[in-house]
Amino acid sequence: MIKLGEVTLESEMDILLSSQKFSRITDLLHLSLSTRSTFASAISEVVRVMTDHTDNGLLAIGISEEGGRFKLICNVKYPSSENGIEPEQFHYARKLVPFFDTYLKDECFVVALSIGLPRSMNLDLVKIRMIATALQESGPVSAYELLKISKNELYQKTELQGEELKAAMVLNDLKSEFISMASHELKTPITILKAYGQLALSKKVQTLEEVQTIVMRMNSQSAKLSALALQLLDSAKIEIGNLEYEMMSVDLNSYLLKIIEDLKHLVPDHSVKTQLCNTCALTIDKLRIEQVVSNLISNAAKYSEKGTSIHIYTNIDLAKTNMILSISDEGIGISKAGMLKIFDKFYREPTVISKQSGLGMGMYIASKIVASHGGKIWVESDLGKGSTFYFSLPLI
Repeated sequence: MIKLGEVTLESEMDILLSSQKFSRITDLLHLSLSTRSTFASAISEVVRVMTDHTDNGLLAIGISEEGGRFKLICNVKYPSSENGIEPEQFHYARKLVPFFDTYLKDECFVVALSIGLPRSMNLDLVKIRMIATALQESGPVSAYELLKISKNELYQKTELQGEELKAAMVLNDLKSEFISMASHELKTPITILKAYGQLALSKKVQTLEEVQTIVMRMNSQSAKLSALALQLLDSAKIEIGNLEYEMMSVDLNSYLLKIIEDLKHLVPDHSVKTQLCNTCALTIDKLRIEQVVSNLISNAAKYSEKGTSIHIYTNIDLAKTNMILSISDEGIGISKAGMLKIFDKFYREPTVISKQSGLGMGMYIASKIVASHGGKIWVESDLGKGSTFYFSLPLI
């Protein structure tokens, strides 16, 4: 059906508005006076019954083609969640038109009436669309319709503002939660550093070996503090679109092997197994992609038992346009709900929050880095069996 007019049915005033809309349509169609009056009476009667019953009705008038003939159609619908109107209440309207029906469709009760249009009108789809355009551009038929349009626009604006307010409140809650979490995460290494500093200055430390042990532990906490600060800084840069990249061409295998060798000391309790495809050339920011790989490997170790393996594979996709790198672990896995949110900012699996520290920023930052390189990142996982993270990068 090509729609020619529409009226929301909210009050008795819409009986007159429906008649006015129909009158404008029939003026452009040049219908005979008898056809106009008969169909207009049927529409008015249906709208009267509808407005007595509900303020959630919707009237639509249009033209459809069936078997080479055109029909003028009026559909009036209202939600099926409301009580249905007894068909007998439409007995007068039913007598006025050759086709009248009531039925249930798409969770709405529908009252449909139609009348055939004479061939002498020489209608075609082009003419009908021109009439529809003319009706759309003609504006409101009355001051009442203009008032309804303004009311609807105001309602939509208010609804949008309400949604924006809700979103702002959610964002504010997330920020508050993040600040609290970040404060806790930053406070821990700072407190430990301070304690080791005080211990180093005390008289309890007497040997070089004891000093070296303290310095090693302080260095470990400093590295953790530095990593947290880097995540916060990267997140802020991503928000304002200011995360900088220094792109250069690299040989994939030599680049990855060096990174993996450097990162092995971060996961001394796990066996890292590597299987790389034939080498290829990529254009990347070496430090940023290293940041992604480092995050994935450290997470693989963090969420799996000591003594298990971490598997790193690379391959070229079938179209030979992308390199795909995967990092698998034999750990606790991720829930189905978690896989949908794992790359969201601040997200952490509820089951690990109390067991493992973190800001929930690593995967978010990794996803942004990969996306900025024109690649994709995704995850597959089985609870209790492990997870595999993949990311692709376009070949040169």
